[in-house]
Amino acid sequence: MNHASTVFEGLDERETAYVLARSDAVSNNEALRTCGYSKGWLNNRDSEDLNARADKLRKDKALRASMILSEAVEEAARVKTSGLKVRDERIKQAVATEIIERELGKIPQKSEVTGADGDALEIIVKYVKQTDRTDPA
Repeated sequence: MNHASTVFEGLDERETAYVLARSDAVSNNEALRTCGYSKGWLNNRDSEDLNARADKLRKDKALRASMILSEAVEEAARVKTSGLKVRDERIKQAVATEIIERELGKIPQKSEVTGADGDALEIIVKYVKQTDRTDPA
């Protein structure tokens, strides 16, 4: 389970918006203004829990960074696919290959390991007599 799911677990859409706004606001009133909610809305909720979640979100830099990246992924995908429309054929090919490999997976590269003479490898398994490891000597 990722951090975001614990911060937002059990919240509805409006409560989630409040927690996000409160994590950046200095007061409940500022967060309420940002969301367009009334003080009455907050009075009908567990404001201590919502504010504790906002505080957790404010302090968790990794979660905040992940949320920023998640918000940018759609634009990044558009930028990546716009590379298919450039005039330089090398760039088009590289972008096309990257998109295909990202969606379908890379084509497996076969590798063959042989012995010194090109023959099959010989694997030797040796069993060593186990000694009593409790004796310090």
